Amino acid sequence: WGTAVGAGCVIFKTSNDARLTMMERLWMILATESLYLIWKLRCERVIQKEGRDFSNAEIESRWYATINRRLTLDRRSTAPFLEKRVLDAKIVAATWSRIIEHADDLPPNWVGDGGVLVGIRRGR
Repeated sequence: WGTAVGAGCVIFKTSNDARLTMMERLWMILATESLYLIWKLRCERVIQKEGRDFSNAEIESRWYATINRRLTLDRRSTAPFLEKRVLDAKIVAATWSRIIEHADDLPPNWVGDGGVLVGIRRGR
């Protein structure tokens, strides 16, 4: 439970003690979104599915959908109309660029451009 409760407190550093703040932010997002999904799946399994387990493919699909929704939320949070609450597009790009599929092919303004389709890289 320590990792779950302290997800926002984890500190990543380089070998020369420089903090990796974007990696810390990505870890916090992935950890908390994953834990919330685990809780939702458990509740759904117990209440709606009468104890039947989910398939691995279904769990994986739901996880990718959850993380893609969070990426979309971060991208939309850079909209100028949010004024004081706006999220810096550079922070969003630095956070997500490591795990986005075909990140090298994205245009420079992919964060704020709603017409650009972006998805999380699926690993095997």
